[in-house]
Amino acid sequence: MSTQALPASAPDATPSGAAGDARYSGRVLVAGILGRTWLWFVAACLVITVLPLVIGWHPFAIKSGSMEPRIHVGDVLLAAPVTNPADLVGRVAVFTDPEHPDRTKAHRVLAVNADGSLQTKGDANPTPDSAAVPTSDVKGLARLVVRHAALPLIWGETGQWGWLALFVLSLVLAAYAVSRDDEDDRDADDEDPPTAEVVALPRRLSDDGTTAQAATSPLPPALSRVRSWTTSSAPPSRSRWSWRVPMTAALALAMALPPASAAFSATTSSPGSTWGVANWNYSATVTGLNPWLYWKLDDTSGTSAFDTSGNLRPGTYNPNAAAFVRGIVGALATDSPNLAVTFNGTTSCINTTSTTAITAPTQLTEVAWFKTTTTNGGKLLGFETPRTGVAIAGSGGTYDRHLYMDGAGKVWFGVYNGGYFTIGSPAALNDGTWHMAAATMGTGGMALWIDGVRIGTSTNAAGETTTGWFRVGCGNLAGWGASWTGANSPTTASSPTQDRPFAGSLDEISVWQTVLTAAQIQSLYMAR
Repeated sequence: MSTQALPASAPDATPSGAAGDARYSGRVLVAGILGRTWLWFVAACLVITVLPLVIGWHPFAIKSGSMEPRIHVGDVLLAAPVTNPADLVGRVAVFTDPEHPDRTKAHRVLAVNADGSLQTKGDANPTPDSAAVPTSDVKGLARLVVRHAALPLIWGETGQWGWLALFVLSLVLAAYAVSRDDEDDRDADDEDPPTAEVVALPRRLSDDGTTAQAATSPLPPALSRVRSWTTSSAPPSRSRWSWRVPMTAALALAMALPPASAAFSATTSSPGSTWGVANWNYSATVTGLNPWLYWKLDDTSGTSAFDTSGNLRPGTYNPNAAAFVRGIVGALATDSPNLAVTFNGTTSCINTTSTTAITAPTQLTEVAWFKTTTTNGGKLLGFETPRTGVAIAGSGGTYDRHLYMDGAGKVWFGVYNGGYFTIGSPAALNDGTWHMAAATMGTGGMALWIDGVRIGTSTNAAGETTTGWFRVGCGNLAGWGASWTGANSPTTASSPTQDRPFAGSLDEISVWQTVLTAAQIQSLYMAR
């Protein structure tokens, strides 16, 4: 049998550049993913900023830190039209600065003044704004914050060219990375359709002794990035990547637009469009200030007023639960549960449960939320002996350090120190809406706050030296008639006793044996 030598087949081999190409392709892929992520993030910020214009919201760039830590320089504030000034209280409003009519300001509204104007304050400022804001100058109620979306604009206006250049460079590099990733996939596609590439397999002897090619095989995928073709297919279009460069340019241009553009000044309608933003948590704000006593009045059953301070100082609903209407809607719109208690104005009172009297505090802060339309007045909160019932002056009964409302609806803070020292609100507050009264007394004197605004002070720095208990919704006011307007005056005589139970709703009673600062009291009201 004759034989014939077969040609030696070449060993399998991988081109020396294949591994390098794979590593290069991996880097391009990662860079492309990062580039796309950054570009779409920037695009999303723009969409969120501009799209709300459709429903009547206006975007405003924040240029100062007066609202930190809630709102930062470079944020975009989206404001919706508002028609009722009462809806602004405790929330952030955008308005024309009354001291600089050519500027726009975004501050929190503390209260609506008697003349209808607004008292405002920046969260980071120690005191309220000096000028009141006419409601006609309000441009909107803040509804949404887009973090850092206006930073490029701020950098351009303040001459921070380094940061602005880095931002533009990041867009350019991101676009370049995306285009290189696409080109890496297109390189082979852009060539003419390839001819068949085969690798010769080992030859064998045919039955008649001649040699023949056994088979052919396409190149392994590792040796070629050429995709499969059909005679009917056409090269891929470049349109799937060429749009990214102009998109990047448009993004850079949009982010650098000055605030005078239409997006910041156009007038729109649709006041009914709303999108709520969570307010501060009032309960957390109170407990964070370490109160001595905190009755939230969220109780719906039983006779005990739970003490949320953690100090185990509950109150008792007297004379019984039937004397109260509990579970009504409370003062805090975002509280859960948002419940309060209505007092019947004749017998209902909440007394401290403990029978152990305490020394009357020399440093004091009292806070009570109230809502009423009564013209009889009544005691909101005070320090009194005895624990229950009505104090009798001259027979061991004492009563001072109290917040009370007179017959005309004005609220007073009264302290007895060898004489009567009082501070009263200038306006009536029996308007059927929730208000916050806060009183402080210490070495710096006395102060009364209504809805987060200090409305009066006194140099008196001490109260009666006594022992007793705190109570809510009732108590003696005999002798305090000099600081009383309207009907039902307790007169200036300390005898006989003049019990003045409160006819209205109370909520969120808190007491400190320290003097809270102005900023802390304002933070309580702003957290509603």
